[in-house]
Amino acid sequence: MLQKATKEEIRGLAEILKSESPTPDSIIKSLQRNSQSIFGCILGPQPSYKDIVRQVANKLKIDYKNYHSTREIEIKIAQKVLETVWEKMTPEQREEMEEELRKTAQKFDKTGSLVTSASIFVALTAAKLSGFGVYLLASTALGTITSAFGFTLPFAVYTTISSAIAVIIGPAGWIGAGLFTIWKLTSPSYKRLVPAILYICALRSKQLAGT
Repeated sequence: MLQKATKEEIRGLAEILKSESPTPDSIIKSLQRNSQSIFGCILGPQPSYKDIVRQVANKLKIDYKNYHSTREIEIKIAQKVLETVWEKMTPEQREEMEEELRKTAQKFDKTGSLVTSASIFVALTAAKLSGFGVYLLASTALGTITSAFGFTLPFAVYTTISSAIAVIIGPAGWIGAGLFTIWKLTSPSYKRLVPAILYICALRSKQLAGT
């Protein structure tokens, strides 16, 4: 997936992970380094990306036993983040988020499957989600947690997923600060790994859609 990504997309992920350089090799090393600072020797010296995703899912208390592919677990992580945000929103915030998500879906969802849903949130957190829905889910989840770890997403991230990220800067940004407290994600590395996984999920769905 990294080999297929554009330089701008790679740069965004490198900045999230504080990678030494915006290259696939450096990003992989950064993912492993961040995972080791959390998990110690549990995963061994060179954990696979799937190992890292599974460990983050475990930390977020996600049951993924029926989901075997890395992509499926990425999606479950994104849905968990969005669901947690939704639970803490006021009715007014939920309404605003629904409105903004629907505007984005109307503009970019070529299949129309999201637009015809009674609730975009329900559609994004449904068991079976594909195409633009995964992209919008991961992008939205990424935006919701930025305030939780106290920094603005790198400019390269905004330019990569700007069509969806604009949804989040308002309502979701009001909620993010408590998310890491909820999950007791005290290690600084979680504040890199969780958004990195969400970003990778968005890029993967973008590539699969051929856009």
